[in-house]
Amino acid sequence: MYKKIIAMCLFLGLFLSGCQLAQTEETKITQGDTLESPVQIERLAGAYITLEPIVLEAGTDRIQAQKTSGEDTRYAFPGVEGLLLASFWITEPENGGFWSMDCSTGLCSVLSSYNAIENGAEVGLTATLYLTKEAGPQVCYLNPVYQGPDGGVYLKPADMGTSTSINVIASETLTATTTIEQEAGNLVNTTEITVNFIHVDLSQGLTVLEMDENHQILKTHTLTPGELPESLEPLGETAYILTEEQTASDTRRALYQKEDTYFTALYRMDDMICAEAQCDLEWQE
Repeated sequence: MYKKIIAMCLFLGLFLSGCQLAQTEETKITQGDTLESPVQIERLAGAYITLEPIVLEAGTDRIQAQKTSGEDTRYAFPGVEGLLLASFWITEPENGGFWSMDCSTGLCSVLSSYNAIENGAEVGLTATLYLTKEAGPQVCYLNPVYQGPDGGVYLKPADMGTSTSINVIASETLTATTTIEQEAGNLVNTTEITVNFIHVDLSQGLTVLEMDENHQILKTHTLTPGELPESLEPLGETAYILTEEQTASDTRRALYQKEDTYFTALYRMDDMICAEAQCDLEWQE
């Protein structure tokens, strides 16, 4: 499903470990007039996260993306298994175009931002990849994805990977700056993409508790994390909701109030990755 700038924030009360900042790339071009599309030159648009290094065929330095139909992202890279996190400019003849964030299933707690500043723009993307503790430490690769002024998309393999730990968070950031020289003043556009890697215990069950204003349980729902209903309508007297997600080592708890429109739970997507299921909360007036 295509996502147009969706923002979900995760505040992590943990220290980051294994943090790497990829080398900043800078491109300069002399441009007489500002083009209608904000993508005037090749730009860093996103990252394609893989658990194996990408090896290219001899004589090539990139993999061209193909447009997809019916998938959770707009682009795919043939023959390479991975997860896409990117922000693309999509041109539309009628209204010029729009920014579209593409995010593969399996990437969680996604935050997207676009800030127009006096002399350019700042694009930011952040996501978390939850890995199972059973998988053990991994080496993850943030392969940079680029978009050109013609709309074409491709990736280049990452030079190195990020080592994860089952005990602390690992993080990697890609950043790039492009400068467009114009008579009226330079335009400076910056893109920054950060992915956090967290190992978690597998969920063994989820309990949803509807609580009244006196902190008494009104109703209990026992759910399977990967099979959440599309929505849940709390009782009229429900003041807030508690979720308890059981794992082999502990219980993860979260509180949701009437300003919260959904709750989430992690489930095992495959042998290594945990994805996030969502259930909408339809509070009664």
